[in-house]
Amino acid sequence: MLADVLQKKLSSIKSKGLFRQLDTSIKLSNSRIVYKNGQKLISFACNDYMDLANHYLVKKAAIDAINLYGVGVCASRLITGNHILYKEIEEKLTKLYGTEAALVFSSGYLTNLGIISSLVNRQDMILADKLIHASSIDGIKLSQATLYRFLHNDIDHCQELLNKYRKLHKHCLIIIENIYGMDGDLASVDDFIKLSKKYNAWIIVDTAHGFGQVTNLTPDIYVGTLSKITGALGGYICSSKIVIEYIINKARSFIYTTAIPPMIVAAASSAIDIINKNKYIPINFARIFCKSLGLPEPQSNIVPLIMKDINAALNAEQILAKKGFLVTAIRPPTSPTPRLRFTFSTKHRLSDIQRLCKVLKEEQILDQGAVAQ
Repeated sequence: MLADVLQKKLSSIKSKGLFRQLDTSIKLSNSRIVYKNGQKLISFACNDYMDLANHYLVKKAAIDAINLYGVGVCASRLITGNHILYKEIEEKLTKLYGTEAALVFSSGYLTNLGIISSLVNRQDMILADKLIHASSIDGIKLSQATLYRFLHNDIDHCQELLNKYRKLHKHCLIIIENIYGMDGDLASVDDFIKLSKKYNAWIIVDTAHGFGQVTNLTPDIYVGTLSKITGALGGYICSSKIVIEYIINKARSFIYTTAIPPMIVAAASSAIDIINKNKYIPINFARIFCKSLGLPEPQSNIVPLIMKDINAALNAEQILAKKGFLVTAIRPPTSPTPRLRFTFSTKHRLSDIQRLCKVLKEEQILDQGAVAQ
């Protein structure tokens, strides 16, 4: 029986402390407060870093779009779902990233899945950072290209693998992120772009957690999501016109997916306008947090606290929840090591940070096997 087989697998997952379940979470007026299973919590787990999901202009754009166009397009973009609002947001993304063209997908996951599996095949190779997102890994698997993983942010190891394997494959694709979502550290994007050119390789820079952040050199492809700092939903690719035309014709996750509703596109487009006027990211709160706890200087507004084991991470999550904080214990396979992941937003208050640090110290969470990242 299917249920019997799956129950055994679930039991194994539970025994390893890796079982996941859905809890009801309600975010009302801003990204700072979340009601989880009825309990009011100050959230340090949200990716809405500028609280744009609740910005009055973003909400107005969505409401206006509903009144004009309804709640859905009910078809893929290649049928009748290519709304005029897509053209507007893609022009904004093109300008933001300094590329020739852009294309919006229905999610960030579908973006990476479709692009990677369209660009390379079993004759080719992919060089990917050890900590790239799961959506990129799934795109790689679909492509059937040979995958080589280089140590996290280690450009020397990347070059070593290029020296050893590049000549064995027709094409080479390098995949990195400008800000890594689980560690919060930055990649040396320009250096990786230079390396890609030296070895006649293509490079994708995933900007999911570093929206709109460009460097001196332009990669072959930027990808990203509209579901984090923009507070909406969707994914995108910014590249040359030829690449975009090819993706439209080859990316199955684009071709065979219903387009996201006009209200979502309108909201994301409005959020981009706000970001262009104010690119402030709340890294100062992360700095205060790290300084108070004696942790290394953060590179972004994402701060991980690596834990000794899964039980230590889960225990710390529960302690913090009892004290009124939502901090998520991240476990494998989401990250290779169990950790608490703190994200800081513009809606946080200094008193929130101070009280959080006080609880972490008083409850001796830093002493429960935590390792400074």
